[in-house]
Amino acid sequence: MSRTELGGNGPMTTKKITSIFARREAADETTSSGRLTALAEESDTLARIVAKNPSAPVSLLRALSRSEDEATRKGVVTNPRAPYDVLSYLENQFPDLFLNDPALELYNSFKI
Repeated sequence: MSRTELGGNGPMTTKKITSIFARREAADETTSSGRLTALAEESDTLARIVAKNPSAPVSLLRALSRSEDEATRKGVVTNPRAPYDVLSYLENQFPDLFLNDPALELYNSFKI
């Protein structure tokens, strides 16, 4: 009997395994900049993970800050490597994130 017949989720397909590894790679701070860029281009799901990765290059964060996917843009806001100009661009889109996130205290102090 297969796992599906037993009520399970079915066998692990190559696509599922690849997806799991890609997600881990997207979150891994040791993944190269080039690979993070390639992963972000594969899907919105991976772009969301890459946007939060502190090792993501600034150039990629700038590109992701203009994503059509709202969750990806929010991920950029929470990335400690996001530069001031990117945060300024996103501030009006997500004002609650800027008011309530202690990690953005430094950014907010520059606006005074």
